Amino acid sequence: MVSVSLPGGIGRWRREARRTSGWGGLLYVLPALAILLVFEVWPLIFGIWISLWRWDIEPVRFIGLGNYRTMLTEGFVTRDFRGDLVAGELGQSLITTVYYVLGVVPFTIGVAFVIAFLLFQGLPGQALLRTVYFVPYVAASVSVALVFAWMFNAQIGVVNAVLEKLGLPASTWLQDPNPAAKQLLGALGAGDLSWWPDLAAGPSTALVVVIVYTIWSTVGYSIVVYLAGLTAIPRDLAEAARIDGASRWQIMRSITWPLMTPSTVFLVIFNTVAAFQAFTPIYAMTRNSGMGRAEAGGPLDSTLTITVYVFRNFYERANSVGYAAAISLLLFLLMLGLSGIQFRLLNRKVHYQ
Repeated sequence: MVSVSLPGGIGRWRREARRTSGWGGLLYVLPALAILLVFEVWPLIFGIWISLWRWDIEPVRFIGLGNYRTMLTEGFVTRDFRGDLVAGELGQSLITTVYYVLGVVPFTIGVAFVIAFLLFQGLPGQALLRTVYFVPYVAASVSVALVFAWMFNAQIGVVNAVLEKLGLPASTWLQDPNPAAKQLLGALGAGDLSWWPDLAAGPSTALVVVIVYTIWSTVGYSIVVYLAGLTAIPRDLAEAARIDGASRWQIMRSITWPLMTPSTVFLVIFNTVAAFQAFTPIYAMTRNSGMGRAEAGGPLDSTLTITVYVFRNFYERANSVGYAAAISLLLFLLMLGLSGIQFRLLNRKVHYQ
């Protein structure tokens, strides 16, 4: 056997590689791994454990899957005082959450793309406009939400004052549990809509106000992401299309928008997860709108999203912490599955060149 001695530099490199490829390399990731275990994995495991108990301030009684049975039966469908089947609190909160997500995500992405596209064209004061659009995203959410709620106050709000100046009817806004679609159709002369169940008629007027606030306060982040994506598009593509006679609309539809699909897929998933987890604006703006009593869920529970429902069971009801933990696990699985489906479906439409 012939032994070949390696040059000193290569030999030291290989010894260093062998040393760091095992336990040595693991040392570099231990801090991040410890943070992940303490703040992500352990709370999830402990939440699953809590969901198996009837739990108040401390454990009361081990009930196994009792909270999940309650969630899957009474939570989704229950009976009213007449014995008719109606949506339970959990089912109602899921429907309200879906309305909230469908109201926030598409409009946020659409508005963000339009504003980012216009800003990218070199409008006067572009740097100032970018700052203005991004400030609501980094502002204190509770304070801004309370100011927004004051603007829509039924008695002293700025919005109603402006409507009265214009000769338009005022509204109770955040105190209004009626579906906005039914009120709009009624105002347009659609006739009697009492046959249309409120829960199936779309978001309430109170929830629409919260949706408008959410779009206004979060659109800045999406604008920044789209602006970053626009800067990555080669300018020669648009120049070539313009030389060939393409209009600005055709360039945007056939070149800019397809090449923005990576940013769009990211924003769809990010905004969907954020909307499902939204709590602060809903709670801050509608807690004192509960028809004479302060409660999480707004007027007649018309803004009772699933996160607010978790809060209600965790803080406002006795012995319901375990049930709130079970609902939280359902929300986690729902977001995980929905994110996976969105990624698989939308990733097929991504264009990188």
